[in-house]
Order: sequence, then C-alpha cells, then structure tokens
Amino acid sequence: MMRTRTILTIGAILALAVLPSCHKDKSSSSTLPYLDGALSYSIPLYVLGGETYTLTPKGVSNPKTGNVGYYWYSSWENKKDTTKTETGKGDGSWTIVTPQKTGNYSLTCYAYATDFSPLYTIKNFNVIDTTVNTSLTGTSYQTDSLTLRDSRDGGTYYLATIGGKVCIQNNLYYKKAGVSYQNSPAVDPLFGRLYTWEEAMTACPSGWHLPTDAEFAAIATAASGTACSAGKEFEGAAGSLMADAVFLGGKMWTFWPEVKITNKAKFSAIPIGYAVDQEVSQKFSGLNSYAAFWTADQTGNTGIYRYFYVDKPNVYVATGDKKSFRASVRCIKD
Repeated sequence: MMRTRTILTIGAILALAVLPSCHKDKSSSSTLPYLDGALSYSIPLYVLGGETYTLTPKGVSNPKTGNVGYYWYSSWENKKDTTKTETGKGDGSWTIVTPQKTGNYSLTCYAYATDFSPLYTIKNFNVIDTTVNTSLTGTSYQTDSLTLRDSRDGGTYYLATIGGKVCIQNNLYYKKAGVSYQNSPAVDPLFGRLYTWEEAMTACPSGWHLPTDAEFAAIATAASGTACSAGKEFEGAAGSLMADAVFLGGKMWTFWPEVKITNKAKFSAIPIGYAVDQEVSQKFSGLNSYAAFWTADQTGNTGIYRYFYVDKPNVYVATGDKKSFRASVRCIKD
C-alpha cells in the first residue's frame, strides 16, 4: 500500500510552480541599499471576472525613517497607479476589479523610498468561467440528463450510473466543509473542494454517501471489465475512469504512455491533486498528476483513499491522516 509520505515527495516539486516572486529593481543604482524585508500581498490564483479585490502590501520597512511609498501596475490596464507617496498617509492598498475576459493576468507592486532601491513583487492570477465546457472542457459531464441540486448551498452535480450505482460525476464542492484549491473559491465548481476524511464522512447531501472501497471496486469493475477488489490495486482500470480534461487550454493528464483514456464509465476523474494541513494553512500538491478520492473505510488513525497517477494504468490504494490529509469527494446515491 502506498503511503501519503511517498506521494508528498513527488508532489512537493509541483507546488513550487505557483509561488509568488519578490524582486529587487534591476533598473536602480547598484550603489543604493535596499529596503528591509520582503514585499507581499494576496490575491487568489483563480478568480471570476468582475470581482473586486483590495490588495494590501506588507513586509517592507525603511530602516532610516520608516516611510515607504507604493505604486502598482496591472497587465490589463498597463498604467502606473501610486497609492501612497513616501511620506503620505495610508497603507498603500490598491483596489482592483478583475477583467471580464478569461485568461492569465499579472500585477506588480513596487515599494520605494528616497536613497533606497525599490523592491517589487509580481503575482499572476487567472480569470476563469465556471460555465460547463468553458474554462474546463473534456469532462464528459452528462449535462443533458438529470442533475443533483444540493439544497444546502445550491451546488450543481452531474450524474452517471456505473455498475448500477448512481454517482456524481464532478467533485463535491459543499462550501461549509473542506478548502478550495489554492484557497481560490472561484474554482470550486470546476475542481471541487478538498476534504479531510473526517469532513468527507458527513459532506455528502442527504440521500447520498461517501463510497466504501468495495463500492469503488464495483465501479472500477463495471468500468474496466476486469474484476477489481477492495484493498487492492485496480489493475488497468484508470483510463476508463479518467476524463481527458483540458483546463485553460492545457491538458490536465499531460503524459500517459501506458494509459488509454476513455472515461468509459463517465466517472470523469481530473487531476487536481491533494492538500496537507500545516499549522495555519494548507500545502497543495499534485495538480495535473494526481486525482485522490476518499473512501468511507479507515484503519486506525488513517482513512483509506483511492488515487490515480498521471502515467500509470492502475488505480492505487493508500492511507492518509484523518485530520490533516485532504482529498476529493465523490458521492453515491443511497
């Protein structure tokens, strides 16, 4: 059985791709000292068009006077906006309205002061559209058949019948539990939310439940035509459960030399990875490489989950801490 630790070693490399950058201004004189600290501000990685965000810079200080000024650039407006002069009032916050057009955009914040070289930080974000088959395509969601409308928060789920069991095709995104991928609620309807095992056990709507590993085995058997058993790898079953999904123009399952993706069962697994709780936040890993789904089974202090890896034809079984490891949730009708 593959343990969570093994997955984290592989996935940790992928998480580096979403880190923001902090820079020193190369155009400034190399003889000038730099302001103290590191400039930072926060905006979600994925947003909707027309949303308003107030960005507040922090982390920089002037070792001489304490006075710091700020100005900003946005890639879609291409103009300078000074929000605080060096001796002016305020905290340098900047309010933006995100572009309506989907795509990738960047923001740059500069911190400056007399007799110092500026510091600047660039952050990228993506404007997405959560309408089916827009930002995320290739899922094969059965949008022309019956759907499930979650009365608790209005979430919409597409349904498929696999081996006599009615399953939701898209990942659960019940808002009162779990966390959004990269803390970006805008992407919830596309990626679903990531839940701990304890949260997953009660996250499904009334009349639905988290599947046991035996129920996953029955789904894999029906999808692949090969007998699959609880507690063991589902050999050769991955491709029949994976969606050939494309997100923002890029394939999600990027390499699969041993995997033929058919999504025969319309389970529509997409690789949004997993997360691990840290002291005050989560570490997200495995986008475009892993899809992980909790089962209702457990062993000791760990829950059992099923996972897909991008270039392997099997569906694997592993365990994760019930309170800190986070995976996707699919629900089956009672």
